[in-house]
Amino acid sequence: MYRNPWFTLALGLMVGLVFGYVLAERQPVPPGKALRLGAGAVAGQTEALPEGHPPVDDSSGAGAQRMRQQVSEIQGLLDANPEDAGLMAAMGNVYFDAGRWDEARGWYEKSLVVSAGDPDVMTDLAVVFRNLGQPQKSVELLDQVIAASPDHWQAWFNKVIVLNFDLHEHDAAAQALESLKELQKTNAAIPDLSGLEK
Repeated sequence: MYRNPWFTLALGLMVGLVFGYVLAERQPVPPGKALRLGAGAVAGQTEALPEGHPPVDDSSGAGAQRMRQQVSEIQGLLDANPEDAGLMAAMGNVYFDAGRWDEARGWYEKSLVVSAGDPDVMTDLAVVFRNLGQPQKSVELLDQVIAASPDHWQAWFNKVIVLNFDLHEHDAAAQALESLKELQKTNAAIPDLSGLEK
């Protein structure tokens, strides 16, 4: 009896494919759906996951873990010093860096209740308002900072950005930019401003 090895190979592959297909369909989560769930997690889609499944976004990533650690450390310090405006601002900075604008706003506002008029905290709060879609409130805060501290270049810088890109008040932005350029002559910390010019 003559046996063809190619026929045996082809028949074995076909039987293996059918057998694999049948077994795959009997799994609790079919492989196709598992791939879609995985692709959805990567693409940021929100397809329902089984109960008890760990989160698939970055809320369990290294950045989120570092943020939780910072929040925990600052909260411990705040428990010992509940009226420390600097710690409140530091907590706001942690949330600011994470892009969690509502929480940052709350902590900056608490800090300003204790230490009213801190130009750095007010400037950060103005940026938060911009990111919350309240550019007019942002400009109002920046104007308060500039009135109290005319050399506070970060307030001028952010005012140019909000006026130009959010409120589209280009003439006012150009005036603020000129004031910032004057400050730049005596302050080496001010970065290159060419990106703000038209």
